[in-house]
Amino acid sequence: MRFLLINQFYPPDAAPTGVFLHDVARGLAAAGHEVGVLCSRRGYDGGGPYAAREITDGVVVRRLAGVAFGRSGIARSASALTFMSLVLPRVVARRKPDVVLTLTSPPYVGLLGALAARLRGVRHVHWAMDVYPDVLRAHGVRAPYAILRGLARWQMGATRLVIAPAPAMARRLAGRALPSTTIETVPLWSHEIDWDTDIGALRRELGWPEDRLVLLYSGNMGLGHRFDEMLEAARTLGPEGPAWIFAGGGPRRGELAAAVAVDPHGPLWLLPYASPAEHRSRCLAADVHLLSLRTSWDGLIVPSKLQAAFGVGRPAILVGSAAGEPGSWITESGGGWIVAEGDTAGLLRAVEQAGDATERMRRGRAALAFARERFSPERNVARMVDLLERA
Repeated sequence: MRFLLINQFYPPDAAPTGVFLHDVARGLAAAGHEVGVLCSRRGYDGGGPYAAREITDGVVVRRLAGVAFGRSGIARSASALTFMSLVLPRVVARRKPDVVLTLTSPPYVGLLGALAARLRGVRHVHWAMDVYPDVLRAHGVRAPYAILRGLARWQMGATRLVIAPAPAMARRLAGRALPSTTIETVPLWSHEIDWDTDIGALRRELGWPEDRLVLLYSGNMGLGHRFDEMLEAARTLGPEGPAWIFAGGGPRRGELAAAVAVDPHGPLWLLPYASPAEHRSRCLAADVHLLSLRTSWDGLIVPSKLQAAFGVGRPAILVGSAAGEPGSWITESGGGWIVAEGDTAGLLRAVEQAGDATERMRRGRAALAFARERFSPERNVARMVDLLERA
């Protein structure tokens, strides 16, 4: 079969959507299919420009001209619209694929897959990492939501299969799907790392402290996340407490940068995105991983940070709701702690417990066992490939 996969970001860019998409693309190619990817030459956090064309793991990657407009909301919207306009003629006029798979970067890129389905009779599959227009409303964006909801329904009407990374999101999407649209759930996955790694040597290589508890937040710093409790806890514990390392980028990175600027030699560290290899090293070098998700965003996005933490046998501290997907996974696995929004005292208690190496190891083992059962890359990628083949 011939598959066309569309997402704005793709490796070597470190954006998680692209990294997961590459796993699926590689799985399809290994199954003997012809696989092409359309993405941007520009990366999520300003990376690139990347090569215009290359073949990686049997996947033909074509990167379209990306324009660096900046990092503001308007600039990102301009970048997204530019990408959509460049993809459009390739979807409706170039060599016809059997299946078009779209993600949600940029928002509403699924419309192009639905258009191809209506004009050319291809089968459209949508891998929903975010729910639109709900995410825009949660962002506080002023927009004509009646029109945006109509576009979402129009897209769903020409979509044969929607794949969601968690049950709550699948239920939300099912509420607006047509009877002809199938909704499936496939959790995102984690990749285990070489367990023989010398953590002390790894920390020395990264420049991280070897004699302190290291708490790591790695990934998107978007509006759906919150950092107030973490910053307050870091100030409370001071430089003698844990090292709080924040790595990544996004709209809320600025407030973390401001906090670091107030006390450059304090407990806060701020790092950029890393390559996938360095990201895995960071995940393994940390003692505990930090997550946050605003309660109002439950079911709209599903951060992949929990899979990254559990996959390296590290417990996680979530600031968010126990009822949301990450909270339910932590509860079910016993692989971490859940702290309610605004409960800085609760976060301090969780950090204190995480400082106990025995307790940390116990929860880390539980996290790894859960990841091997629920977040297996072999099983979950195989499930994705099977769904796409049968779409």
